[in-house]
Amino acid sequence: METCRASTSSEKVPRVSLEFRVDRLSSLSDEIAHGILSLLPFGDLSRFGSLSKRCKELHLSTPSFRLDLSKVDISTCYKWSRFANAVDRFLDHRGENRILHLGIRFDVREHIFGNETPCICEGVGRRFISWIENALRCKVEILDIDISRIHLENGVGDITIESSSLKSFSISSNSWTVRRLKIIGRKIEDVRIDWRSEWCTTVSIFASDVKNLQWDGITVNHQLGTLERAELSLANIIRRDLSPDVKAVGFLTSVHRVKALTLNHNTIKALFKKGIPPLENVFDFSMKIGNFSIELVLALVPILRAMPNLTILDVKSSTPPRCLLNECSGLTMEYWRSSKLPFLSQLKEVTVDLNRHFYGSNQIEFIRFILEDAQSLRKMVIIYPLRLGKGHLKKLNESEKISNAHVVYRRFK
Repeated sequence: METCRASTSSEKVPRVSLEFRVDRLSSLSDEIAHGILSLLPFGDLSRFGSLSKRCKELHLSTPSFRLDLSKVDISTCYKWSRFANAVDRFLDHRGENRILHLGIRFDVREHIFGNETPCICEGVGRRFISWIENALRCKVEILDIDISRIHLENGVGDITIESSSLKSFSISSNSWTVRRLKIIGRKIEDVRIDWRSEWCTTVSIFASDVKNLQWDGITVNHQLGTLERAELSLANIIRRDLSPDVKAVGFLTSVHRVKALTLNHNTIKALFKKGIPPLENVFDFSMKIGNFSIELVLALVPILRAMPNLTILDVKSSTPPRCLLNECSGLTMEYWRSSKLPFLSQLKEVTVDLNRHFYGSNQIEFIRFILEDAQSLRKMVIIYPLRLGKGHLKKLNESEKISNAHVVYRRFK
């Protein structure tokens, strides 16, 4: 009987025959190889392209890649120039190879190597703009830009995105990076903007086919078509001339045909101050709030009245300042019944997140009102924290018995 034993140093390790040395890369289709290459950091992708002619072809034709400066040592201007020059050569040598998805992320605050300070050198803004222009030349379809953590004395200037191929665009910008942003594209369907610039006066969007829009921060100039979904989350603004209520109504008026709408705490209060346009096409409404203060509810009710065809309601949690107990209590079921919400008879699905910042009884009373008075309600999901009192749970259980809906309780973790 043969037994397994470790080989001794005197034994020769057999060589692997050449016939078993398979070039597995050559056996892969371009689609599979490109899928693998899209997962590599840009530096590794460049090194791969230098291995062989086949590798170079795959390297220059890979349709999806990411220029993530948070993964690159640019602690000196020399290191930055080496990286930037490599990107320039890569984009220039691509020729007309299309780009499906390009992500660009500048994040210099994470680049601290020993005692060195991250280096932002002359010409960074121009290089950044040229990379975008090259992507547009290669008919990019998905473009994601994150420049929220780059600090340049003069910013990167103006950005114009004009493309006949672009389908999805996202940008995250800080307070001083971009002066003006213009987006033009007849095929753009999805736009996500995280705009925190207090000093930029213009974000112009000329895209008639946009269906899904997510806008966080500040609203400025825009021209949009008929949206299917829109999310507007206004930020707290320092400059008085850019206060949230200045642009909120104009923005919502331009997207009044939207079918699914999400608003945050600040936006709800801003709309209440300036007036609410008709929202008769909205059937799915989400609100990102952290409490049901009396001030917020008084602003919310007119918005709900403007949605006569609402069938889906989602109360999402966020973290605004906590309100005092007397500020989040006092609005009973009778108050909600007197509000005469026009959609109540056709409401089908409701989700309410009672997050860890839950205070008072207003939100509990709202849930009870929906359970008892929404006769067509099919399902309600209640997400509640561990600290929710037994008295509140008892009231919810009593209202559940009256309702025809299927009620699901989920404990917040």
